[in-house]
Amino acid sequence: MKVADKIYELVKTLPEDQASQVLIFIESLQQKSGANQAFVEQPERFLSEYAGILKDSPNFNEDPVELQKRMRDEKP
Repeated sequence: MKVADKIYELVKTLPEDQASQVLIFIESLQQKSGANQAFVEQPERFLSEYAGILKDSPNFNEDPVELQKRMRDEKP
């Protein structure tokens, strides 16, 4: 019996709320796998898109060294 078949047989025996939790878990694995695959196939595109999201963040509009010092509670 294949793994998918075994999972299907086991999920059929669960109450609906627990089966829903299994579905949510599987969907999260698929989403994570898709993100990982995008990174593996085109890491430069993935990272540039991510950096593009952060460029307008108020946390990244200042000197990175000063930001690091504040994060470490150091005096400027």
